[in-house]
Amino acid sequence: MNLQDKADRKTIAICGAGIAGIATAYYLLKMNTSFNVILIDKNQPLSFTTSKSGENFRDYWPQKCMMDFASHSIDLMKQLQEDFGEESFEINYSGYDFITFDSENAIFSSQTDQNSNSFIHEELNQAGISKRYPYLSSRVEKVVTIKKAGSIDVYAMGSLLFREAKKLGATFIQSEIKNIDENENNFSIQLENESIQVDKVCISAGPFINDIAKMLGLYFPVENILQQKFIIPDPKNIIPKDMPFTIYADQQYLDWSEEEKEFFSSDENYKWLLNKFPGGLHIKPTSEGIKMGWAFNSSNENPKWEPKNLELFPQVVLKGASRFIPELAAYENTIPTPIIRYGGYYTRTKENWPLIGSTKNSNVFVVGALAGYGTMSACAAGELCAQYITKQDALPSYASYFHPQRYESTKMLAKIEELQVDGQL
Repeated sequence: MNLQDKADRKTIAICGAGIAGIATAYYLLKMNTSFNVILIDKNQPLSFTTSKSGENFRDYWPQKCMMDFASHSIDLMKQLQEDFGEESFEINYSGYDFITFDSENAIFSSQTDQNSNSFIHEELNQAGISKRYPYLSSRVEKVVTIKKAGSIDVYAMGSLLFREAKKLGATFIQSEIKNIDENENNFSIQLENESIQVDKVCISAGPFINDIAKMLGLYFPVENILQQKFIIPDPKNIIPKDMPFTIYADQQYLDWSEEEKEFFSSDENYKWLLNKFPGGLHIKPTSEGIKMGWAFNSSNENPKWEPKNLELFPQVVLKGASRFIPELAAYENTIPTPIIRYGGYYTRTKENWPLIGSTKNSNVFVVGALAGYGTMSACAAGELCAQYITKQDALPSYASYFHPQRYESTKMLAKIEELQVDGQL
């Protein structure tokens, strides 16, 4: 390549080096190696929201657009394994089990026209459930299993994408973005110790998506909700090592003693413990023991680089989990240590569809709002964003549902208003 060729290459800055930003860089350079791609992040790659991933995947969603999107992303992950070897990162098809004490509970997966034995299996025979899942409460009346689902080593996959993107020419700058000015022909990005000039910008900043958008005169309708998880040892071997990712679908009041209820009701700081909690408490085995989470927080907040852990979160989750796995009650009062706690933001739109594509500024793109499903959708999200950047005409069927300007479409707004469930866990 001569000097003139280098000068003619367009430079794009991808603001954010989480799994989605890295996947965008990889697929962009796979499609068109003539781009200069610069990944920028305040921290090391894959170290903020991505590092808090539950590391799960599933193809079954309430809406077809999300189902097609997730399914294609899983196929892309499988393709990566074919290209770079199964040892490059782990995909474990261990399944998802949604359980309920009420056989009439549709569970979010059943409230869609996508029902098919090729995607899910419903078990309604309580004797069969007890035999297959002896660790579950005898009160469980239904188990809905998503077949094409399981867990993934997100850090290994992200590292692979980052490494291959660099081989294709991507560079990485670790620095905080202080400001972005749009000039007549390009953008000037002010970093901590330098300023760089680029032709295009891709916003992939996770919960800080609007911090970058504001610099460019843009705004995205998202909210940031802090959700937490933790890992504890399992010295009593309560959770089988081959247990699928298990989600309790029922709402519940926590089973506190009368003395505890009286205390909580008298203190404003603890009254929330007496509220009805939503379904979605989830648990799975890990090499360290048990990983547990419950996305019951619904408060939108300004994201912080070091979010605070919610007091009593492990106690609350264990109390809720012992309802459907009774033996976990043994850990309620004396939680095994060490407890590994971490929290990350669900950056989401109202309907829980992502934002992927071009913006009102034709040289600015976005890939974000991947609330709670960034790991499983990153490959498809990065590929779709790259398709917009390279101006490809043939886009997947789900593209229009995720375009950031969908809110200007009366037809799309009507579809959003019709939604009854959003698939969030």
